[in-house]
Amino acid sequence: MPALPEYKTRILLENYGVPMVPAVFLDQIPEVLPEPVVYLKAQIPGATSRAGRGLVRRASTENEIYTGLTELLTEQNCLGVLAAEAADIRHEYYAACLLDLGGSGSLPGGVLVFSPEGGTGIEKRTDSLIKIPFSLLDPPSAAEIKEKLLEVPNPDSLAEFLKKMIGTFIGYKLTVLETNPIAVVEDGSHLVIDCRAEFEKHGVPKKYAHLFELPGNTVSDTTPLEKAVESINADDPAGTGFFRAARNTVPEGAVAVATNLCGGGGKMLWEMATGGRTDIFTLNESDTSGGLSAFKSYRILRVILSQPEADVLVLTGSGMAFQNQYHLASAVWKALRESPSPLPSLLRFGGTDQEKAIQLMDEVSKDLPVEIRVFRPEIFPNAMIEQINSIVSENTVHQEFKAPEGELLFETATPPARFVYHPEKNPGGTEPVCVAECPTGFLVWKDSRITANPEAKCIGCLACETASLLRDNGVLTIELDLPEEVE
Repeated sequence: MPALPEYKTRILLENYGVPMVPAVFLDQIPEVLPEPVVYLKAQIPGATSRAGRGLVRRASTENEIYTGLTELLTEQNCLGVLAAEAADIRHEYYAACLLDLGGSGSLPGGVLVFSPEGGTGIEKRTDSLIKIPFSLLDPPSAAEIKEKLLEVPNPDSLAEFLKKMIGTFIGYKLTVLETNPIAVVEDGSHLVIDCRAEFEKHGVPKKYAHLFELPGNTVSDTTPLEKAVESINADDPAGTGFFRAARNTVPEGAVAVATNLCGGGGKMLWEMATGGRTDIFTLNESDTSGGLSAFKSYRILRVILSQPEADVLVLTGSGMAFQNQYHLASAVWKALRESPSPLPSLLRFGGTDQEKAIQLMDEVSKDLPVEIRVFRPEIFPNAMIEQINSIVSENTVHQEFKAPEGELLFETATPPARFVYHPEKNPGGTEPVCVAECPTGFLVWKDSRITANPEAKCIGCLACETASLLRDNGVLTIELDLPEEVE
């Protein structure tokens, strides 16, 4: 999902009365420089861990301000610099609002995540997180929020602050809104020191579109792999398929991580776990969520695996996904066995059918050309990160996959796929097990062949191909087209 830089996110929060540390946005060096002491923060869309990359600087003199502005404004893809006043911080909190798509028995809504300890290192304090679900139609009052908080100084002020933050999240239909840190200043009041937001492009109300526009966001800035994802979304629009490549080069000595982060919660957890680390470089932003098919997950994964600099793949969500995790695991298995450049992978499944997903990956791992390690949802990404160096292979794995020739049975348009039958693998001519695995009844066995039920719909779950390869000797396979940028 697209991310707003800090200076744009501030505007959204200010419009809902959320108190902010005073700051000014500069897209060029002004005639009159800001008064020292200030923090100069480069505004680069999608940039994370800015302090560790030298994109945040404390300037105590006019010369430091001028030098800092000169250097930061020339950074690649820098839209400008936010010059923020220094604050007398007595304590720091962390808060975020996340979109929860709901699931069986639960409606979509939001989740307020709060920690009484903010700032750097939040990823190591996941046990301190307080999660408060809320309705998008009937958000909680300040009094209701106050009841959920731990013992904190001046809880009335904090509860009112968090209420306004939830209002911002709902009002602009955001998918992620994060404030870190929230500063407690001398008089006990609260200020946002840093913030960021994510949104779904199609969900932005037209009257607010100007607030989400960024200068320089042109087609010419789109990378070939980003264009590949655009074409995948055009062919198969259901669900979210987002990919944005990093604009910076991999620092020397850092591990280049290709990410498939399922949902805003997965992305937030990853950024919390990697913030400030210079030994890990995130090659891309990504999001596959919102009820997309396994067909589409596979195609996005093939894009992610196509990044030539990548050393390892990390896939994780929030740990409570609505998307069926068994179907996602089927897409992961298919991508790793068919990609010419599979990567050693750290995979965290959490949500619907997570046990089946974990069992599947355990079953197929021995036949994959790369090592995979599977994690349960209660294991947070910071624990996964500690295993990155040990799983990275010294040698790049290349493999050649050629789809077996067979009899084209039929094609589906939405989601797009070709179903191929291999009769030599079913010499007895009996009904294959894979037909019964179709959850919608789309596949039927009729006149000694697999055919499509016109009264049912294919949901692109890959359950039939997975069952075919595991228990039917590969009698049925599915071919999914890929953009030429990936092929």
